[in-house]
Order: sequence, then C-alpha cells, then structure tokens
Amino acid sequence: MDVHEADVLVVGSGAAAFSAAIAAKQQGAEVIMLEKAPLIGGTTLRSGGGYWIPDNRFQRELGIADEKDDAIRYMARYSFPHLYNPEALRLGLPEHEYSLLDTYVDTASKAVDFLEDCGAVHSIQEINWTGSPQVDYMDHLPENKGIRGRVLYSKDKDGKMSYGGELVRQLKLWATTNGITMLTDHRVTDIVENDLKQVVGLKVLVNGDKVEYFHSRKAVVFGSGGFTHNPELMLHFQRGPHFGGCAAPTNTGDFIRMAGLIGAKLGNMANAFRAEIVVEQALANPEGVHNVFYIPGDSVIEVNRYGHRIMDEKRNYSDRTMTHFVWDPQRAEWTNMLVFMIFDRRTASLWQGYPPYPVEGTPADHSITADSWSALAKGISKRLEELSAHTGGFTIDAGFEENLVKTVARFNEFARTGKDLDFSRGDFAYDREWTTFPPTVPGTQWPPQGSENYTMFPLSDEGPYYAIILGAGTLDTNGGPVINNRSQVLDCDDKVIPGLYGAGNCIASPTANAYWGAGSTIGPALTFGHIAGLNAAAEPEKEGWAQ
Repeated sequence: MDVHEADVLVVGSGAAAFSAAIAAKQQGAEVIMLEKAPLIGGTTLRSGGGYWIPDNRFQRELGIADEKDDAIRYMARYSFPHLYNPEALRLGLPEHEYSLLDTYVDTASKAVDFLEDCGAVHSIQEINWTGSPQVDYMDHLPENKGIRGRVLYSKDKDGKMSYGGELVRQLKLWATTNGITMLTDHRVTDIVENDLKQVVGLKVLVNGDKVEYFHSRKAVVFGSGGFTHNPELMLHFQRGPHFGGCAAPTNTGDFIRMAGLIGAKLGNMANAFRAEIVVEQALANPEGVHNVFYIPGDSVIEVNRYGHRIMDEKRNYSDRTMTHFVWDPQRAEWTNMLVFMIFDRRTASLWQGYPPYPVEGTPADHSITADSWSALAKGISKRLEELSAHTGGFTIDAGFEENLVKTVARFNEFARTGKDLDFSRGDFAYDREWTTFPPTVPGTQWPPQGSENYTMFPLSDEGPYYAIILGAGTLDTNGGPVINNRSQVLDCDDKVIPGLYGAGNCIASPTANAYWGAGSTIGPALTFGHIAGLNAAAEPEKEGWAQ
C-alpha cells in the first residue's frame, strides 16, 4: 500500500487547520495538510474573516484595558447563562468548560501575535463606520463593561481591513513558502491507531477512488469543519428545523464518525453558529451563501405567521436565529419556523445591493412585492403554498393581514418617538453601530434630520411593500469531539486519546451557544489550532500501525 509520512498531519484547510499547521511547522515539524475539497480555504474562505481576540495589542496601544477576569465573566455569562454565578467557584461553570475559556483568554492574543511575528497573517483592528473600535455582540451586558476593540481582521497589501479570502491567501502563501505540503481532493475516511491505541495516521481516499495511508510520526490534528451539509446529523442533533448554511459544501461532520469509532466523547452537538437564511435561495442552491447577517435599513421589521414582531430586528445574527425555535405546545408547531422580513420602497432603494436587497431593476425571485398590505399577505400565502413540500405545509394564520396592519402602525409610532416599547430596538450600541449603517446609495442624507432613533423609520403609508421569507440557517455547526485546554481529544472517560487533536467547528466549541462578538468562530479556531499545533509538534514519535 502507498504510505506517506510526516511528523504532523492536519485535516482541513481553514483557519483552525492552518493555525495548527503553521504552529507545528514553526516548531520544526514536517507537516502535511489534507483537504477534502478541490479548493483550499474551507468555510474561512467564505467568511467575513474576523477573529475575536480579547486583550489584543491594538487595544493596549489605544489604552483599552481588557482585563482577563472581565472577559471571562462576559464569556461565561453569555455562553452558560443557566450556570453563571459570579460569586461561585469558576463562576458556576464545570472545571472543563471554565478551563477552555480561561485558556482562550490567555492564548488568543498570543496566537495572533505568533502569526504576525512569523509573517503568516498581518492583522488590523476593526474601526466601525462611527469611527470607534468595534463593540461586542452583547455589549450591553454588565459583565461586558462596554469593552471595544476585540475584533481583528487580516490586513491587505494596501493596509486595509479584508475578509476571509485574504486571510486564507496569507495563510496559504506562508504555508507554500515554508514547505507545508497541501493536498486537495484528499478525503480522510478513517483514523489509524497502533497496538497501544495511539493515533498514528489516517486512511485517505484520493480523488474519489484511490486509497492511500498517511503516517503521522507524532500527531494528527483535525480542523475539518462542522456538519451543516449532513442532513442526517442536522436532523438528529440540531434543536429545530434549519434550511441550510454558508459552510463549505464539504462540511459533513466526517470527524464525528471517525472519532466516535475510536471512543471520542461528543459535546455541544445541539449548538451552532447561526444566521437567518433566505429560504427560497437556499432551497434553489443549497451550496450557496444565502445567510442574512444583518437586517439593513430602518423602515423594516420581521413578523411571524401571525403578523407579530418577535424580536429586536437589529440583534446579532446568531441570537436572532434562535427565535425560530419557538415551540407551540397547543398547536404542535414551530411558530416562527418561517418569518417574513417586511420593508418598503425607502429601505429597498436606500440600501439596495446589500443582501438580501437586490439592486433596483435586477431580478429578485426571493422577494414578494405588492401595492398594499392586503395584497402582500395574499402574495406571501401564495408563495408559501408553492413551498409547502419543503416546509411541512407551513402557512400564515387567517389573522395575519389584520395583525400585520396593527403591527406596522405600532412600529411606526415607535419610530416616531424613538422608543421601541416591545423590543428596545436601538437602545444598544450594537444595534446602532453594527446592523444600522449608512445607505448604500451615495449622497443620501442619513440619519434623517431630527431622528430620535435612527435604527427605526416609519414604514410608508403607500406601497409598494416587500417581503422576504427567512428561516434558520447556520454559519456552521460547532459540536463534535470534546477537547481539553491543550486541544487534545478526549474519550468517553475524559482521558486523552494519544496523538489526536482538534480545533475549529469540528469539535465541541468552547463558545457553547454564544457568539461573543464578530469572529467568534475564527478566533477560537486560530487559538485552539495554535495550541494544537504547538502540542502536536512536541509529541514523542510513535511507532507501529494496527494493520
């Protein structure tokens, strides 16, 4: 049989995988990266590319004191609200969960500085459109203390903030320049152990038809992504119906099966990093990116099948999506399984081209248009009938139109007074600085003169009106094999599986169900990938194959 060898084998080619590979290589290890897809980059390539890094050097340069204890309190409160007790040992968290948060805060900035110092990734702090360092997604929680500046991005050749594609470009360039072997169309199918139950290699399917073996002298690191595109796992583990996600199409949870076969413990399987998704686009093109990260504009609301608002529409995408999993015990239904983004010509025109709004004059099959609220309700009902085979026959309620008219009137009054008495829209810095931003049309006077709350503007008394059908989607899932604070995979008895490491969305994420701030996927991926790479390279060499 064909056998290839390296000190460290890394599975995947996103942020977690590259961070591990680069850390191991810098310690003198020979590294091979194995990517299932024909393209390098994984979900990171599709991402915004930010990474959430507490107490980073940019904060320190600006005099922002990001104290460790404060950061951990914020993370613990947001990730584990049912356990959080500020007076208790470890804030009420189990030792394992607390240790991951503690390690993250200690290591995240070091991991980013490591990448900077070795020339792999050049970072820049995000300054938002108001001219301030960016806020976190739950900036208003008392544990957060309004800390700014934790969000970093890769810096392009012009010194500007860039996105996931640029982050992957820099990582890939360093890997190529420094002798890391990157192999695409290499799908890992099995983990190989020796007679001592140490992980010593991988069985790989090359180009879909040829089996090859890769021997790891020291360790294997998985950074292979979640299971967004595995319908069976999504059905069995996620807490409610999802309609797709923006993860790489190859993210089918392969590590879960392979690690399970050698006794790995699973965790966080019901959780994910989420964003609402344009249902019709996702059904038409499941492998595309159709998530709605922000609800742009001011004359825009979301309503459920009863015509009622259900949230502050300006909240972050992951938490906003959780409102889709409301269960009605009398009707036995997911009440908010589908919701309707309602807006008028003002928002459609001023924010045109920012997803999910089309540029004016371009086709928009996912948008329903009507000249009156009555006609819009009929249009939504007709569209749902066309989609019924994919939605369990989901419909709007008979009182939808009447309630929608009342909901719009109530929202319009909130917009005039500047106070959302139902959901406090605009009361938070996040609402004002993240999801409400200037129009995409140049030269527009905005915010409107005299506005009491520029996150809201009354919907017009005259049509046209528009609706877009939204459902729950993922950025990717974030459950899988459990790791310790050294990124080592644990078995069902909480013992280390020798020679096996993990990081990123393929493992049980330390974030649990929270999205601490922009980059709460890539931040932990880079950090625990870095930890994995350092420790993998330091492993003693192992011998033997269990054949």
